[in-house]
Amino acid sequence: MKREESFITNLTKLYVLLILSRGPAHGYDIMKEFKSATGKTLSPGQIYPLLSAMQRKGFVEMSAKIEGKRQRKIYALTDKGREFADNLKGKIVKLLGL
Repeated sequence: MKREESFITNLTKLYVLLILSRGPAHGYDIMKEFKSATGKTLSPGQIYPLLSAMQRKGFVEMSAKIEGKRQRKIYALTDKGREFADNLKGKIVKLLGL
């Protein structure tokens, strides 16, 4: 069971990287895109720790943006994150023989 959970977590990380490879987004946008594409719901308790971990590893950077009276955190790939995401995309395409 642990192996299956790890696999799902890694796929989630990969998909979040792929979402961010299209451009910066805030957590709510990432959760909506993930649900639209997979039919699965990511909770704030799942997405924000994941984004924080990616930020610590240097794959993602966060900036604050004021919208109305609210401050939103916008996440974007760093050069390292973009290179990693592009490399993964290439490996997936090769693996699937596309």
